[in-house]
Amino acid sequence: MRRSIGTLTFILFVSTSGLGELLGVTIRTASGRVFEKVTIQKETETEIEFVSADGVIIRVRKDKIKQITEDRPDTTPELTTDESVPTGAVKPQVPADALPEHSILLSQSVSNDGAFQGSDLFGERQARRNGTSYKDFYQAYFLTTNVELLGLPKGFKLGLTMMNPMVDRSNTDSDLRMQSTPGGPDQTSLVDKSLAAGQLLYDPNQVKTRKEQNGLYDYLFTRAMYDHETRLGTFTAGFLFINQNQPGYAMRGYWVIGWKAPFWEWLSPTISINNKMLNDFGGVFQGTHNYRLSLSHEFFKGETFRITPSLVVGYAEVNDNIDRKKGISDISPRLQFDYGKFFFAANMMYRATPALVDNGTYTPNIGVYADNNPNDGMTVDPAKAFGYKNELIVNYLSSLSTSPAVQRSLVEHYQQQHIVHMIFFYNIGYTIRI
Repeated sequence: MRRSIGTLTFILFVSTSGLGELLGVTIRTASGRVFEKVTIQKETETEIEFVSADGVIIRVRKDKIKQITEDRPDTTPELTTDESVPTGAVKPQVPADALPEHSILLSQSVSNDGAFQGSDLFGERQARRNGTSYKDFYQAYFLTTNVELLGLPKGFKLGLTMMNPMVDRSNTDSDLRMQSTPGGPDQTSLVDKSLAAGQLLYDPNQVKTRKEQNGLYDYLFTRAMYDHETRLGTFTAGFLFINQNQPGYAMRGYWVIGWKAPFWEWLSPTISINNKMLNDFGGVFQGTHNYRLSLSHEFFKGETFRITPSLVVGYAEVNDNIDRKKGISDISPRLQFDYGKFFFAANMMYRATPALVDNGTYTPNIGVYADNNPNDGMTVDPAKAFGYKNELIVNYLSSLSTSPAVQRSLVEHYQQQHIVHMIFFYNIGYTIRI
């Protein structure tokens, strides 16, 4: 280790003397990984930060480094006197302005659900689609493809994330309404009357369940960020745009600013603010803010097997412009295991303030009565909202009293369930450079 650090000191000296542009660095870790032709950027008491040949910034703990050596510039070997002696393949000299070897960092993973700032992206919609109760673990499987561009000027980051459902993409008749035309009035009462009278009072070829727009949607997240490193920490600014292939859905856009603290590097504390700036759903979300605090640490950095626990806490300044609620939107711990190019991550989203999503915008009013108590943490169970069986039960409960208040209380007690506080999901995938 003393020899490697001494070599590093020599390289840093050469860099400051003007020869750093000619000499690269090769770093060998204790686990056998080799990083060739890298440039040392920063050194702390415990870590070394360097830039790989394709522009990726990497940090490795010093106690994991086995050897650091300088690279000599590539030169064309001189011809031997006896030209019959084979000299091997001659490696062409790489121009200084040549394109990087890798242009894209590609990551793909399969997950059973996804979340964003306290919102469940797939599972709860799947429950409404299939007429099942809300729960903490879903089988709303989808493929995530993440693309990060490499070789950009230092500080600039540009990435795309696509989320494509692998199940429940088609539209169904999960609302169980009986309709003569798609989107027409509910005629389930005709089924109930037929059952009570013992005879068919409607044409089953006309009055039947119809398909609706309830397939799971594709998402596209686009990020354009810039990091500015200073002695006061790293300041970040950029944009995050979210597109969804839902009919009538407008793009959601965020102005993102952040700060990574220069202290407690072991936890990488970062504070960011997602500021809603684009109009959608009639402007209901415009002007909202979500403050994010993230902590993470990578164990066994630079080795083949790595473990990274992390925690993100979000606070909504205003959830929307109608309800205007505030509170902790989500507490999201994550535990990721990496082995070479492959990874597995276990995630949880805890909604500490369920009142933020206790409204008609997030959980639609699909019950007999509209939710007039947006602070009770209750919502309508999709499994008890539609269909002739549920309508028979609702009619029976309503017949038990002539008081509208009692009828409403009985029906809501039957139809409602608690908003799910914790949602669990996982990711399994790989990351490669192209």
